Amino acid sequence: MSDKKVSPKRPYGENINKTIIQFAATAVFLAIFYALEKSIPLDTSQLTSPIDRLTYTVRWLFLSSTTIMFAMFGVLNVRGKTDAIDPLNGEAENLVELPNRILRNTTEQFILHASAVLTLSTFMDENSMRNIPLLVILFILGRLFYALGYNSAPSKRSFGFSMTFMPTLGTYAYCTYCVISSLLF
Repeated sequence: MSDKKVSPKRPYGENINKTIIQFAATAVFLAIFYALEKSIPLDTSQLTSPIDRLTYTVRWLFLSSTTIMFAMFGVLNVRGKTDAIDPLNGEAENLVELPNRILRNTTEQFILHASAVLTLSTFMDENSMRNIPLLVILFILGRLFYALGYNSAPSKRSFGFSMTFMPTLGTYAYCTYCVISSLLF
């Protein structure tokens, strides 16, 4: 018998309704977060050159990358405390399936997030650079909520997923607009 948690299958309609509610909650959270953004004391007026802005962005992205380390620790924790310590044995690999999925998704999301934020920093002036820390904070919070939600029940991961993906998607859309505009005008 396996130690893997088996969750009861829920109908598609029930799962999609939960997901929609979590996406809506994310939209409300993001709106409030960006509304409060002006009250955060960040001075980015000294970031006048593109090199300064890229350096600032890379330093903030370092904080985003810590989410990958914490996801790795999640896998290591399970491996160190169970029979999954020997991955070649294969009999207990099911125990690390969930932490591995969290690690894989966090890595995928980080690659998209880093690409988007680095590109965004090339289109921003020094006053707009205060958005970089906000995107990083949202990413870290989103990954935390994703891991907590996924660990409690897979259907609860949507809030954290959308908290990282929606700002990244918005950043990609804005950067795409900027690239196309710079080519056409």
